[in-house]
Amino acid sequence: MIAPTQIKKPENWQDFEKLCKKLWGEIWDCSYTIKRNGRSGQKQDGVDVYGIPKGENQYYGIQCKGKDDYTNSVLTQKEVDEEIEKAKGFSPALKQFIFTTTANKDVVIEEYIRQKDIENRKNGLFEVCLFCWEDIVDLLEERRDTYNWYINNCQYRDNSDIEVTFNGHENYIIHPEYIRTTTLYKVKEPPKPFIVNGKDLSSIMNYEAFDWQKKYLPNISLFGKAKIDYRWCRIPIKIVNIGTTTLRDYKLYFWIDQSLYEKLDTGVHYESSILLSDTIRNEINRRIDESREVYESAEFDNELVYIPNDKVLVQTDRRLFSFKMIPKQGIQEILLNWDFKSHDYHKTGVLKIFVEPIFEEHIKTIEVEESELVNSKEIIIEPKIVEE
Repeated sequence: MIAPTQIKKPENWQDFEKLCKKLWGEIWDCSYTIKRNGRSGQKQDGVDVYGIPKGENQYYGIQCKGKDDYTNSVLTQKEVDEEIEKAKGFSPALKQFIFTTTANKDVVIEEYIRQKDIENRKNGLFEVCLFCWEDIVDLLEERRDTYNWYINNCQYRDNSDIEVTFNGHENYIIHPEYIRTTTLYKVKEPPKPFIVNGKDLSSIMNYEAFDWQKKYLPNISLFGKAKIDYRWCRIPIKIVNIGTTTLRDYKLYFWIDQSLYEKLDTGVHYESSILLSDTIRNEINRRIDESREVYESAEFDNELVYIPNDKVLVQTDRRLFSFKMIPKQGIQEILLNWDFKSHDYHKTGVLKIFVEPIFEEHIKTIEVEESELVNSKEIIIEPKIVEE
């Protein structure tokens, strides 16, 4: 690990703001929802970065003060007063307001921040905190993900970075298929007369008895039919090396909340047909093993892991693979969490899947004796599973 005194400050205020967003996203455990406030030139009410820490229900705000003169520049009392006044206009009201600065620690400004904090609390306003560069370095050393990200992207001329997407997109739409059956009711009509030699024999005839083919000859197929579940959705994943270093011995772990899906599948299935000899079947399965790259996790049921056969990913190179999933009925959004690990680089992220089901409409009519059911209907949604 690099000594704290060797961790250099960001070169500009934009990089400092990115660092604060990344660091406090990890501290607050809200890396997916923490945001930078607006864009350059817009009114920000003293807040550059904001988010709701895990377990809280109010916003926390950060004012990032990057200083060009890293040796002598300090945060002034005037700046503190101005930014606190602006932050009072942030909506919704803040619970805590944090000053972060690349300036070095200074006892005078730290004392002033403490005084403003007590003053604000007495007035029922947000708390006020200060983190100077030495404080930020301490926090960095305690947060491995942000530390590695900052060191790799800002400390060295060469930096490692990867991009994980749905084949180039951060969002992806899947379309599981269902059958939606609408049952309608109508009053049962009286049987049609069955006239023989001028006599109505309807009361003693059973028309179903004449449907002997349907009744006594079931639908028999000489060959087994496979059941196809049209809820299965393919999820394409793309990894691209967008950094300036070669990544080696890497893996990609990805997992989904179990409450959001019915099944996950690697898409790899071994040959088991009894029509093939053991030799041929074993050879086919051996080749499947050699080419396989997606596996079920040995530790978690809701986790899959991509282990490439080619374990070297050079600059600008890419890898493509996919897996399958059946989302639970009624779910509209699914977060796909991923964790990339290599020999000397680590990165995590989240992608979003939108679920837009497709319904095959069926109409079913039932004859009833009671007329009160005529205007009612029943809708049943079932998975589309078809024998083919």
